[in-house]
Amino acid sequence: MKILIVDDDCDQRHIRTLLLLRAGFEASEAGDATGAKAIAATEHPHAAVIDLRLPTVEDGLALIRDLKSLDPAMRLIVLTGANVHALDARPERTFVDRLLVKPAPTADLIDALRGGVQDEPAVRPADVTGQTAH
Repeated sequence: MKILIVDDDCDQRHIRTLLLLRAGFEASEAGDATGAKAIAATEHPHAAVIDLRLPTVEDGLALIRDLKSLDPAMRLIVLTGANVHALDARPERTFVDRLLVKPAPTADLIDALRGGVQDEPAVRPADVTGQTAH
């Protein structure tokens, strides 16, 4: 399975790449959204692991939209130390298959890449009475 790892912190990106290679994945790295889009267009990864701040949250959100436009079937895993609630009420949240908070265990990342259970959405859909479901 081909994975694209996108993080502007080169040490974090490199360590994550080594861990995924060791787990049997093929991995490519990008340090910014421009590089990530170029790699995604040529290598067609099955999934991307994205830091939300690249270096700003808006950059990460734009990359989420761009990658889903490029390949709607690509799994998107957001792994971030940023305020995860910045993503909760945004429309881009619907494109994210899994949201992990740094420092997430490698096993959780591998599970997410292999299609493990999606994290619980922070914003729950309203029921028919208009109240938030519990």
